[in-house]
Amino acid sequence: MGVPAYNIETLGWVEPVAVGFYDGQEYKEFLKTSEDCDVVWDFLLYLEENYPGIKLYAHNAANKENKFVLHSLFKHNQVVKFEAGLAKLKWSETSIGFEDSYLVVTRHLESFCKAFGVEQKLQWDHNKTKNIWEMVESLDAFRAYLKRDCISLSNAMGEYCKTLLSEFNILPGLSMPLTSMRIFNRNFYDVKSIHSNEKFEDFIRLATYGGRNEVFKRHGTNIFFYDINSMYVSCYDTPVPIGEMGWIRPNLDEPSLVEAIVKVPQQMLGPLPYRYNIPNTGDWRLTFPIGTFKGWWDTRELKYAVDNYNVDVKLIRQLKCYDEQPILKEYGEKICELRDASNKDLGRIWKLLGVRLCGKFGQHRITREIRHITDIKLEEFDGWIPIDDQEVYHEKQIAKNGFRTPYIKPAINMRIRAEARIRHNKKLVEARNKGQLYYCNNDSIVVDVPMYVGTKPGELKYLDYALEAWFVRCNFYCYEGRFGEIKQKTSGYHDFPLGKHDFQELLLKGEDRINRFEGIGSWREALTPAGIKLAERSRSVMGGRAFENRISDGLLTRPIKLGMKKDGTIYTKDPKPEGQK
Repeated sequence: MGVPAYNIETLGWVEPVAVGFYDGQEYKEFLKTSEDCDVVWDFLLYLEENYPGIKLYAHNAANKENKFVLHSLFKHNQVVKFEAGLAKLKWSETSIGFEDSYLVVTRHLESFCKAFGVEQKLQWDHNKTKNIWEMVESLDAFRAYLKRDCISLSNAMGEYCKTLLSEFNILPGLSMPLTSMRIFNRNFYDVKSIHSNEKFEDFIRLATYGGRNEVFKRHGTNIFFYDINSMYVSCYDTPVPIGEMGWIRPNLDEPSLVEAIVKVPQQMLGPLPYRYNIPNTGDWRLTFPIGTFKGWWDTRELKYAVDNYNVDVKLIRQLKCYDEQPILKEYGEKICELRDASNKDLGRIWKLLGVRLCGKFGQHRITREIRHITDIKLEEFDGWIPIDDQEVYHEKQIAKNGFRTPYIKPAINMRIRAEARIRHNKKLVEARNKGQLYYCNNDSIVVDVPMYVGTKPGELKYLDYALEAWFVRCNFYCYEGRFGEIKQKTSGYHDFPLGKHDFQELLLKGEDRINRFEGIGSWREALTPAGIKLAERSRSVMGGRAFENRISDGLLTRPIKLGMKKDGTIYTKDPKPEGQK
C-alpha cells in the first residue's frame, strides 16, 4: 500500500489546470474544465469531506504545490499553520497536512522510483500543457502522466517507509537529516544523554568550518577527477565530544577546542581554515591562509597543523570536553553496509542519510517561524512582522533553547568536520607530491596523475578524465571529456549553459555574461490578491570575484597571506586580489 500523494499541473507554472490525488489505493483527478473552475479548491473540498486529518506528499511541494495550496486556502479565508515553512503546511480547520517528499529523500522522483524498483514516472513536455479544453489530442497522455506521477510517488514513499521500518523500526521524518537522527537515536545512541554545552555554543561554532574548496591551477590538460568515498561517514570512527565542557589551562595535547594565534609559514597548502572578513564589504570568505592570524579551532586540527606544517602557535584559552567517544562508528558502518548492498540510486539515499546525521547535530537554533495572527498572543506581539497585504500571517526570528532542540549538539559536528578536513588534506598532500593539483572541493581532488583508488570509505574513487579543463573559480569550471564532450560545473547556474569558448573567455578576459529568465516568485507573492506571479531575475557570470579564497598569479594560485595588528585586527598582506578595485 502506498502513501497518499498528489500533484498539481500548471499552465505556464502559474495557473493550475489539473490536480491528481492517490490515497494509496484509489486515484482521483480534478481538471479545470472552464475558466471559472477553481481546481485546487475543488481538490481541497474533496479532501475536507473524505479525508480529514490526512497527511499527503507532493514532490518539491515547498517550491510548487504548497504555494498553490496556500494561495487557495488564503483566498477562501482558511487558517494555515506553517509547521516548517512551506515544507509542511497544516490546514487548521481540517488537520490536513501537506508535506514535501523531496525533502524526505532529496532525490528527483525518477531516481527515487529507481531506488525502490517502482513504476517510473512518464515523460511530458510541459510546453505542451494548455487549457484542458485545448488539449484535444494530447489530453489522454497528459492525464496518464498526472496519474503516474501520483502513483509512482506514493509507491516509492511506501517502499521507503517499509525499508526504514524493517531496518530501523522508524518512519521518515520531515527531512532527511531528521530521519537520520531518528535512526541514530532509536538504534545506536540516546541523543538526549549527549551534553549540549549550550553555554559554550558560540565558541564551538567559531571552531566549526566547512570543507576546503580551492582552485590551485586554472587551466590544464590530461586531468583526473577523484572523490573520497563516504568522506564524512568515514570519519565517524573518530571520538567526538559527548560530555560536559569546561575551561582548562591551554594544552595542545588535551581536547577539545582552543583559541590561538598561529603563524603559518609560506607553502602551497594552508593547513588551517579561517573566515576572512573582507574590509568595507560585510562579506567574508572561508580561506586556508598563510601568515599570522587568530581564531578558534578543534584541538585535533590545530595539533595536526603544528605537527605537519611547522605552524607556530600561541595558545590563549581552551575548552575541554571530559568525555569523548566514537559513538557514531556503528551507525556509519551500518549505513555503509546498506549502501554497498543497494543499487546505485538507493545507495545514494543511504549515503545521504549517513552524512546528514553530522549536519543535523550542527543545525542552528535560530529559525524563522510563521504564524496566523490568531496564534500570536497580544503580550508576545512585539517582533512579529506581517508578510501579506492583509496582515494575516506574521513572521519572526526565533531562538530555540536546548529543551526545544534536543538534537543540536554542535561539538559533534565541529569534530567530524575537522577530522574530514584533516583526512582530505592528507589526500591532497599525497596528490601534490605525485603531480600538479588543479582543484578540490570538500571531498574531491583534481590532479594530473593517476591515484590509487579503492571501494572502502575514506579511499579515493575515480570519477572522470579531462583532455582539457578550465577552472574559473570555486564551483565554476568546465572540461572536455575523453571523447570531446563538454561538461560543466556551474553552481548556482545550472540553468545557464555555457560553452568551451565561454569558459576560455571568462578565464582569460573576465567578460560579463548576462541571462534573463522568468521563474516562480516567492511564496509571499502567493498571498497577494493578484495570485502567484512570475518574477524576472537577472543572472550574470564574471571571470573573477572581488575577493577569492586564493590569490591568482596568472594561471596559478597561492594562499592568501594574512597579518595581525597589535589591536588584533587581521588584514591581508597581499596586493589586492585580481578583480578587486
